[in-house]
Amino acid sequence: MKRIIAIDGGGTKTHLGVFDDRGRLLYETLGKGSNHASSDGRHFDRVLKGLFDDALETLGLVAGDIDYVFLGLSGADLESDFIKLEAACETMFGTIPFRVVNDAWLVLRSGLSKPYGAVAISGTGTNAAAINKEGKRAILRSLGYTLGIYGGGLDIAREGLHYAFRADELTYRDTVLKTTIPALLGVSSMEAVVDLLYPKQKIDKKTYGSITGLVYEAAAKGDPVSVEILTRIATFIARQTAGVMRQVGIDTENAPVVVGGRVFGDEKTPLMNTFRKILKEECPAAHVVRPKFNPMTGAYLSGLDELGIKQDKTIEKNLMESGCGL
Repeated sequence: MKRIIAIDGGGTKTHLGVFDDRGRLLYETLGKGSNHASSDGRHFDRVLKGLFDDALETLGLVAGDIDYVFLGLSGADLESDFIKLEAACETMFGTIPFRVVNDAWLVLRSGLSKPYGAVAISGTGTNAAAINKEGKRAILRSLGYTLGIYGGGLDIAREGLHYAFRADELTYRDTVLKTTIPALLGVSSMEAVVDLLYPKQKIDKKTYGSITGLVYEAAAKGDPVSVEILTRIATFIARQTAGVMRQVGIDTENAPVVVGGRVFGDEKTPLMNTFRKILKEECPAAHVVRPKFNPMTGAYLSGLDELGIKQDKTIEKNLMESGCGL
């Protein structure tokens, strides 16, 4: 029996699981976020080493009992990131084979039975990636609007604020956001919202992100500005996804496109409808699918790929019974 450690390392939490090669979950834990780019230089090492050591101790194993470690990490974007992260993993795992990838690949693998297709992610941030049948990969830089990417939940919140202020100053169409946003933030007007954002932002990231939900609620009630925001965001996401598909030559193939992240939560929204429409225009044969498993399990399935073990019905059944399904 082979044992695989699967790690989904995000900015707010790190999800680690230990599996055997038949899809049985032997151990699972959640720890602090481990994004190396948003913390001091040793934070990643401390979080991962603590989770790794706890897993071995709990299961009564030693490092030599682990056959593979597969890590999908937020903040793994540039070559310099991989040099740093892989060096830390070599120290941590010793002789255990491992692979570090961007966490977008975990979402892709969590929705497919083999590594082929594309993924579009829109959660707090956004990303897209694709892999062809020969294993050629492409992924966006995912380093913000200035570097060419747009379409996450925080972008929706930013748009909501922008158009609420414009409605307040009569420079664009009216929107209910000019009243719902101040209410969410506990103030009486958009004028009072100014003090919460300028010259220094005084609201935390979670509260800021809650504005995204207001845009969705307003769009569902027919607010034209909110519908416009979600439509524009969806267009960005779809074209980004089509771009990585073109890079690996699967834009004309009947390729699956996995959609992940809370922004894709509801199937019948202006965002989802527009995403499907634009993707169909750009990649006519592509089809949208939802993830079957959580991202950490996507890391496990990727580990199976590295070991040459085929994902079969027994593995999928055991994963579902272990509570890894969505």
